[in-house]
Amino acid sequence: MRGKISDVITVACFLSVSYVLFFMNIIKPSDELSFSERRRLAQFPELSAGTIFSAEFMRGFDDYAADQMVYRNEWRRLKAAFDLGVFRKHDNNAIFVSGGMVFKTEYPLRESSVRRLCGIINYCDERFLSGQNVYYTLVPDKNYYLGDGDRLVMDYEALADLTREHLRDNIRYIDLFGALSLDCYYLTDSHWKQEKLGGVTAALSEGLGVDIPFDASDYAAKRYYPFYGVYYGQAALNVEPDEIIYLVNDVTENATVTSLEKPGKLFAVYDEAALEGMDSYNLFMLGPAAAVTVKNPAGENGRGLVIFRDSYASSLTPLLLEGYDTVTLIDLRYIRPDLLANAEIVGEYADFTDKDILFMFSATVFNNSDSVKSAQNEDFASPFAARSRID
Repeated sequence: MRGKISDVITVACFLSVSYVLFFMNIIKPSDELSFSERRRLAQFPELSAGTIFSAEFMRGFDDYAADQMVYRNEWRRLKAAFDLGVFRKHDNNAIFVSGGMVFKTEYPLRESSVRRLCGIINYCDERFLSGQNVYYTLVPDKNYYLGDGDRLVMDYEALADLTREHLRDNIRYIDLFGALSLDCYYLTDSHWKQEKLGGVTAALSEGLGVDIPFDASDYAAKRYYPFYGVYYGQAALNVEPDEIIYLVNDVTENATVTSLEKPGKLFAVYDEAALEGMDSYNLFMLGPAAAVTVKNPAGENGRGLVIFRDSYASSLTPLLLEGYDTVTLIDLRYIRPDLLANAEIVGEYADFTDKDILFMFSATVFNNSDSVKSAQNEDFASPFAARSRID
């Protein structure tokens, strides 16, 4: 008898919870964005005879139901806790936490990807940069400094060797691996902290042969909290958010930024409105953009720098204005390299004359170079593409 009562209670509780969640999902308004996951959520699909018979409606409804489920973040957090705490997995969807810092596994080294990006760099050098001072550097991701022998990490020494082998001989290397440490990176994000880049500016100053003085005490530190980095939502765990510190002085305050994609407008080095957006790191240099130039009106040395870059250069660039009158950032994830030859499209943003040229890509981008655009009708995926351009 007691067993039957227990069974009835169990079934009743299960059905009650199921019906409550069912009706909560029905009445819950759809969310458009997930700030924790940094993406748009699926919306209710179009309902018509065509979408029903093609099964498009059901596919869309599956995505919608998963994205709009009540307590979605709590369910994700519960799953992550079970994966890591109960099932003792090393990571949750390649995300893991060590010492209160969130990491993403980047393994193994993809040699074909490295060769592809080297080929794109060689193309730019051969096509546009003849006679210029051309440099490159690898930005290590924070896994390099983890020091946890139980984790799978990329072979960074092999990565450095591959780039040296496949890049043209005139492109000189600037080593940043010794200029950083684990505390130079955000807890919940992949990027480095601007206030911790003294070692990086020193290494670039020596490598580029230009005086780039940096002393954090010469800047006023502005702060924003909380900053939820790119790994925060992916981790789905209760980890502490970060604080963004950005450095301000007369140079950064008076500098003006122009953008290829927003012609005729002037912007500030720091877009403080971005702090309330989906990715607060877009505070720096307008965030993702095909090409932007920042000008230091107080600059007097006549020197200019062009950085072919990913997002790491965004927070670094304001600090480089102490050594350059202008810094131009070109992001080949958003513009094909062959278009740099078209003055009607890129105008002064592709003026490389008498400029220092720096290719600055993170180890992660080298290892996942599909995000970088190649020139039209050029195939840099071949392991011989980069080498043939050197020879």
